[in-house]
Amino acid sequence: MLVRKIINVAAPLTEEEKAEIAALKDRPIVYDEDCPPTTDEELDELDYLMRKYKTRRITKEIKMAEFPERFQKRKAEAAG
Repeated sequence: MLVRKIINVAAPLTEEEKAEIAALKDRPIVYDEDCPPTTDEELDELDYLMRKYKTRRITKEIKMAEFPERFQKRKAEAAG
């Protein structure tokens, strides 16, 4: 079942939302192979790309334009 909810991000948090956030503060962040932690180098790279392209959304196309060698390497590994 698909549930759609529209959220007004400018509205202040409700008491229920504040309680949910407070409950999450004590839970550890769980990293795995699908969601590894972000390194300082990756954060610097994202910051650079966001500033250069004046966007908050870094697409695959932007990364391919800036770092084509990474994508060529992936193609070679997949083929070989």
